Amino acid sequence: MFGAAATAALWPIERRRGEAWSLVGFAGLLLQNTTFLGVIATRLALTGTAADASATQGLWSLNEAFFALNGTFLATAMIGLSLAGLRTRLIRRSHAVLGFAAAGLQFASAVLLSLAFDDPGPIDLLGLAGWLLWVVWIAWYGIVLIRLRASSADPIRTAEPAAT
Repeated sequence: MFGAAATAALWPIERRRGEAWSLVGFAGLLLQNTTFLGVIATRLALTGTAADASATQGLWSLNEAFFALNGTFLATAMIGLSLAGLRTRLIRRSHAVLGFAAAGLQFASAVLLSLAFDDPGPIDLLGLAGWLLWVVWIAWYGIVLIRLRASSADPIRTAEPAAT
């Protein structure tokens, strides 16, 4: 719902400007949700492979690959929606910078994930920091969208009906 709300708020303005960053962000969210389904599916499949160590190892590798793609697509979504929000003046520069920082951390974590398979450590902290910044970014964006909706509400339609 967040992606649809953000795109609905941004796309009309962007279309007039000949830009499509909100669509890049929306595509990133669609791909992120799709790869997260892969993460969930592989974890469900792992419940039936306890007796087969090679199948378990293969599924864990597939799970990690899906998770890396998930972070990459989430970074794409944050870049697209941050650029769209900034260029249409829906969000503040500091909000966009937060989105870019979170996206950079997510992307770096996804690229370096193969190094973290054998020895997690500081590389995992990149991903954790990116996820935590994403939580702040998406909550802040949600507040912006709620305020936008509240400020554009028609007072006639939102008024209480007259008592009869």
